Amino acid sequence: MPDRTRKAIVAAFNRLIAKSEIEKITTQRIAAEAGVSKATFYRYFKDKYDVLNYNYQELLDSALEQCDNYRDLFFLLYSFARDEWTDFRRAFYTTGVNSFENFVYAYSKSVVEQITTQNRAGAALTPEENLQVDVLCYGISYMYKKWTLGQYSLDPGAAADTLFALMPESLKHLWFVRPPE
Repeated sequence: MPDRTRKAIVAAFNRLIAKSEIEKITTQRIAAEAGVSKATFYRYFKDKYDVLNYNYQELLDSALEQCDNYRDLFFLLYSFARDEWTDFRRAFYTTGVNSFENFVYAYSKSVVEQITTQNRAGAALTPEENLQVDVLCYGISYMYKKWTLGQYSLDPGAAADTLFALMPESLKHLWFVRPPE
């Protein structure tokens, strides 16, 4: 039941953002669209921005389960944005502390850090890699915004190859959840 309720809230938010600017979406509207009370909404999410961010977190986590490497991950993310997120573009118009673009950066960087420490028996990014990953993840968040808004003419494969080429060499061949066979 809890997963079904969470999914209903996320689906309701996604239907609303496909039709409305985020400023016009309230937790009351999301709850009503999902067929739950406001109290139930708050058991699952702290606010509408939490639901917004949950979308990317779920997308990235799901993509990681399907991929073994960064190039394939980039391809899946760009394909999804092109094919599935056309109605979700309004998410990128958020600004300030609730900026979706900032969340994409922060969550993406945390994932890179997890993958790195997993591959290196707990060793973190070097200071040089940390700087490179900061630049890369900020770039990814901005590029993903522009991609979702239809501002690049590259196909997902070309975009994935281009982004993969920018990665630090020391991180390019790290495996994700399972070791390569």
